[in-house]
Amino acid sequence: MGSVDGPLGAPTPNDRWTAGAAAARDPAFGMEYAGGPGVIDGEEDQPAIDLRAVWATAYRNRYMMIAIVGVALLLGIASAVLMPRKYTAQSSIQIDQQVAKVLGTEDSDPQVSGSDADRFLQTQADVLTSRAIARRVSDSLGLAANPDFLKRMTGARQIEIKPGDANLADQVVDVLQKNLTVDLRRNSRVVHIIFTSRDPALAAEIANSYAANFIEGNIQRKFSASSYSRRFLQNQLGLAKTRLEGSERDLIDYARSARLIDASAGARQAEGDNAPRSLVTANLIQLNADSATSEANRLRTRERWEQARRAPLMSLPEVQANEAVQRLSQKRAEDFASLSEVRRRLKPDHPVVIQALAEIATLDQQIRQLAEETRKSIENQYLTAERQNRALTQQVTSLQGATLAEQGRSVRYNILRREVDTNRQLYESLLQRYKEVSAEAGITSNNVSSVDTAEQPRRPTSPRPLLNIALALIAGLGLAMLYAFGRDYLDDSIRNPEDVEEKLRIPLLGVVPDSGGEAPLEALNNPKSEIAEAYHAIRTSIELSSNQGPPRSILVTGSSKSEGKSTTSFALARDFAGLGRRVLLVDADLRRPSLHRTLGIALPETGLSSVLARMTERSAAVLPTAIPGLSFLPSGRLPPDPATLFAGTAMQDLLMALETDYDVVIVDGPPVLALADAAQLTAAAQATVFVAEASSAHFGQARNAVSRLLRAGGTVIGCIMTKYNAKKSGYSSSYDYYRYRYDDASK
Repeated sequence: MGSVDGPLGAPTPNDRWTAGAAAARDPAFGMEYAGGPGVIDGEEDQPAIDLRAVWATAYRNRYMMIAIVGVALLLGIASAVLMPRKYTAQSSIQIDQQVAKVLGTEDSDPQVSGSDADRFLQTQADVLTSRAIARRVSDSLGLAANPDFLKRMTGARQIEIKPGDANLADQVVDVLQKNLTVDLRRNSRVVHIIFTSRDPALAAEIANSYAANFIEGNIQRKFSASSYSRRFLQNQLGLAKTRLEGSERDLIDYARSARLIDASAGARQAEGDNAPRSLVTANLIQLNADSATSEANRLRTRERWEQARRAPLMSLPEVQANEAVQRLSQKRAEDFASLSEVRRRLKPDHPVVIQALAEIATLDQQIRQLAEETRKSIENQYLTAERQNRALTQQVTSLQGATLAEQGRSVRYNILRREVDTNRQLYESLLQRYKEVSAEAGITSNNVSSVDTAEQPRRPTSPRPLLNIALALIAGLGLAMLYAFGRDYLDDSIRNPEDVEEKLRIPLLGVVPDSGGEAPLEALNNPKSEIAEAYHAIRTSIELSSNQGPPRSILVTGSSKSEGKSTTSFALARDFAGLGRRVLLVDADLRRPSLHRTLGIALPETGLSSVLARMTERSAAVLPTAIPGLSFLPSGRLPPDPATLFAGTAMQDLLMALETDYDVVIVDGPPVLALADAAQLTAAAQATVFVAEASSAHFGQARNAVSRLLRAGGTVIGCIMTKYNAKKSGYSSSYDYYRYRYDDASK
């Protein structure tokens, strides 16, 4: 086995693209490379709903959406044509809470508003839709015995009717309830009775029958309630009279035996049932009230005396309010003012000054004497209230014994008297009510009246063709949009360039348009083709991916096969060579090599596999190509275990050696998923370019592939989207990045 030329394993200052690799792995560089979680420019300015993406989703699923809407429209038209014709008749009644009174004593519901009024009307509507009213309608029209009714309502050809068939009667009631609609409008007492039938005459007849039977049933319920009330009151009145007479006899017998005389009839008329029933009780009540008043007066005067005794004499409110004290105080103030005036002119021992001082002292003595008399009067008031309270307390105590003795005999009397009063009140109220009900017996009041009678409808109300078609169209559009967006949500394909940065979170190096059926190599040979222009732009993006120029070794890989990796590798190598650089194109796919076919040469026995196995020198394995500046290192003989050849530092040492001989080394690698080769290659190369096919690469697979490359220590500088067709993705031609036409100068 031969040795590999060059300083393998000996790093040089320019062989690892150090600054670019550090930038790609440093999160501080943001979205410049895959290692950074930065924010994409303009991402924050995107609208909440991307109308362009919505249109693209609809465009991609346009055929199925058109089919769904078409089927929905056909169903709507079929429903309008095949549905049976139905007619609707409507009658109206007015439901009032109160009716006009004849005697003024008739029963009526209280006038309510708000939720209570709505509840009352809703109750009447529920009665109107009940099975009882439906049975009344069926019986009044003889529907259960009519063989044509169910045929006309259900469309059945034959209905078997048996005499006394209860099941048939229930079917009639069910049909009536099913086709009845009660319209109770807000802020109105008019109820609309709507009935739908295939026969217009039958619809009007049943709607009018419902209104008539509801009014008749309402009158009958009121009459039945009045008759029942009169019979009930008559029975209760006889019982109340018997109880009243018995209780009066018991009261008189007990009063005679206990020798109790009720002398409070006049007092009860004036004061009510709480009036005392004897003189002893009346005196005790009065003295007890006086004692309470006296106790309150005693406490009040005591508090005044305690305050007067503790407070300074001249600060008492009573002293300050005394008119004599006020006059003397005013006179003293005037004399003191005169004294002050005299002292400014005369000496203190002058007779006038001495006389003025004597007069002021006399006034002070008089004021103090009046104040002492005032406080003494407060004390006398307290002592008087104390004596009065003691006297009243003694009288109340003496009357309590007499009252208790009388109460012992009055307990049974009071019980009997209350029973007499209760029985009398009950008897009088029942008698009054019986008279009112008897007077009302011949009066029939009704709070329900007819407003409109149903007329035979002239046009069917169902089906409504325009409405059916409109609803079918709306439903079809809804289902079509649900299908389109549901399918779009479940399909995680990377369809457009924005998905690369939004989903994969790596920079977009460029977009290669779809060749439109033309062979990619033929399109690349045309320098004015869209594909050639796309790869020129991608090569420029790679050159500008770092401030140190393009990386010396570039791995081109993808998540799966047939995504355009080999074509991309060849195109990039040819473009770099066209700039005058020495470029080496390496076919590192040791499982399914294809670059030798692209270059139009046969697969040689020696190549990358023999170089990594140290069986051939690298210079002997490199082949020249027809493109100036471009050399080719084929894959060589396919090894049984390519992963073993890439293991260790063999590939890294080889690339470091090749970087000394060439300006750019392009490595066409195998797919990432299910293979370990790409993970080992990305660790050896300075930079990695990820290739994703538009509308074919899935987000989950691509993201997993990028993650594996990053975990292996690779520097993913960006992604190239291949085979992109803007129209197939649902975008207009203006959305295509590279649609630029060259015009013929002769035209």
